[in-house]
Amino acid sequence: MIALSKPEIGLTKLTTPLTIPAPSNAKVIGRNFIFMGLEVLITFVCTLSTTVVIARTIGPTRLGYFNLVLWLTTITCSVGSLGIPLTTFKYMGEFLGGGQKELARAVFFYNLWAQTVIASALTAISMIVVFTVVDPEYRFYSALLVLSMAPNMITFVPSQANSAAENSALNTRGSLVGAIVYVVAVAVSLLLGWNLVGIAAGVFLYRTAELAVKIGPVLKSMKTVHRVPLPVEIRKRMFTFSGLSTGLMILQIVIWDRSDIIFLKLLQPDIRQLAFFSVCFSVADKLMRVPQTFANALSATQMAEYGRDKDRLFKMTSQASMYVLLGALPILIGVACISGPFVRVMYGSQFLPAIPVFILVALFSIPKAVLTPALTLLYSAEDLGFILKWGCVAALMNVLLDVALIPSHGAIGAAWANGIAQTFAALFIWGRVLVRYPVRIDMPVLLRLAAATLAMAIVVLGIVAMPLSAVMKLSVAVPAGAIVFVITSRMFMVLQKDDRRRLLVLSALLPTPVGSSFTRLVDFLVPQSPVVEVSR
Repeated sequence: MIALSKPEIGLTKLTTPLTIPAPSNAKVIGRNFIFMGLEVLITFVCTLSTTVVIARTIGPTRLGYFNLVLWLTTITCSVGSLGIPLTTFKYMGEFLGGGQKELARAVFFYNLWAQTVIASALTAISMIVVFTVVDPEYRFYSALLVLSMAPNMITFVPSQANSAAENSALNTRGSLVGAIVYVVAVAVSLLLGWNLVGIAAGVFLYRTAELAVKIGPVLKSMKTVHRVPLPVEIRKRMFTFSGLSTGLMILQIVIWDRSDIIFLKLLQPDIRQLAFFSVCFSVADKLMRVPQTFANALSATQMAEYGRDKDRLFKMTSQASMYVLLGALPILIGVACISGPFVRVMYGSQFLPAIPVFILVALFSIPKAVLTPALTLLYSAEDLGFILKWGCVAALMNVLLDVALIPSHGAIGAAWANGIAQTFAALFIWGRVLVRYPVRIDMPVLLRLAAATLAMAIVVLGIVAMPLSAVMKLSVAVPAGAIVFVITSRMFMVLQKDDRRRLLVLSALLPTPVGSSFTRLVDFLVPQSPVVEVSR
């Protein structure tokens, strides 16, 4: 975030923080989990369906160039935001949690104004670059992707405002509308032969639609909140926080967000390697977001608890890490086991060299998936210096490994480089949390979960090794793996009584048919303890 001066209207005396009793978080987290899970499902289905069709139609060579331009515009949006989205989430969450709605409103509009100015400037500069540097063959769709930067960047602020208000349903609506627009645009483009130009236009349309849907409810809710200027001391805190978070955003790009694409373009003459890496990374990233949904749903409440009850914040961080692992281990290890038939069925023979890449990317996504609870705790405590220091070490490691491995190993080398660096970063970040804060990991539960996952992996690999067609292997291995994991989770007692209580709260929030099925699953995984009558 940058220090932009802005006229202050309606100068009034700030209200003092309200003393708010700590509410029961179970229903809030459960509701956010449901809507975030729905958003992840929508995004995953949309991404998988469109990338498969596009990859088969366009081919790995042309898709490589398109993904490079799309990645560059996306990264420009993230870095160019200068930490404003994360600053919005952190301070709106803190002030809403403390009952200071007026300050939360001031933070939102200040950051929205700053983000809009930055988005307009970056889009204009990028358009100049497109028409002076980019090859004419790729210029038209590159210009459309650059235009989509403006709505994409502005959307960050209302999206984080909705998350800070612990109301993920508003973001889910925006994602649903955007997904529908994009799928329709891709289908029309491929049917009419517009190809990459039509797809780029679809990116612009879906980002614009998503902005409209997400910002409307925020503006409506702010109408009833009294207007106050943003105090200078809070601006200073926000400026410091956003400066550090911008540095962390750059590190995130290097370590977590496919910066290896740049090195693949520079160091590897085979452009197909870029497509292999980006397609595998995209699918694995969306799968990783499934178990990460709980941590994301919890993150808004973690921010609010920093302003309410820090003891609960530490306990929530411990619980969140175990629930993320409960989903991450079986999903990501399971998909790594079926990578061969999955790539053959979904992408065809052109993408067979991507199979080992997919295995590596899926397995190395596990540390990334479990990182969110720890990062949210450090962000809420404004403990960013440690992340920045060790993040720089991990980023340097990533770059050096890219330079060493990509020339000779292509996409496989990029997967190793990225995975080793992010595992290193995850270990040090969690080490910081466990040493400095009263957060503890339940090791017996973790070992039981690992045993259940191992049993599932053995069964899935056995099915994949059978002399069956790729379609048949997928059809049998996926349900068999799920059944084995559920049964062994009960056998090893991965979930406990407290988990049962939390899961039943979640089932009560689901639609009746879904909730009933979920309750039966909970009853199987964690049977209700019989009531023991005491004789008198």
